[in-house]
Amino acid sequence: MQENNSSNPRYDAPSTRDGIHCQSCGYDLTGVPIGQQCPECGNKVMPFGMNNQTSGKAIASMVLGIISIVTCMGYGIIGMPCAILAIIFAKKARLAIRAGTAPPSSQGMASAGRVCGWIGVVLNSFMLIYLLVVIVILIIAAGAAAAGATGNPTLLPF
Repeated sequence: MQENNSSNPRYDAPSTRDGIHCQSCGYDLTGVPIGQQCPECGNKVMPFGMNNQTSGKAIASMVLGIISIVTCMGYGIIGMPCAILAIIFAKKARLAIRAGTAPPSSQGMASAGRVCGWIGVVLNSFMLIYLLVVIVILIIAAGAAAAGATGNPTLLPF
């Protein structure tokens, strides 16, 4: 049977449930209204269930890192900007986690995004270098073919 309280709970400010602790410092948040700050560390008290959400920057970092690896065969044109953005978003997500504005559960995705971003930078750099070498070889070959067609000596010494 329910107890009748003198005040209607629908009109009171929502507060945390018993046993809820601050994710940053572990302080017991019983009686602290949702949306207020933790008395111990000053972080904002989030509604139930929000602590399990992941930071958008961490998700963006991981997705961009994966895209940079998948698109590395595009000679670095698409993959390199994605890799750089993945590293930037990973850094911002880690800073937000340290500041307490993002849940600590985002740390794994931020780390995965950073690692994928650096792998994407390396792979896309190799592809860009490969592309530049192919272009230089084609220019030399075209120059040699043009010089040979006009009767001039070839540009290559061998």
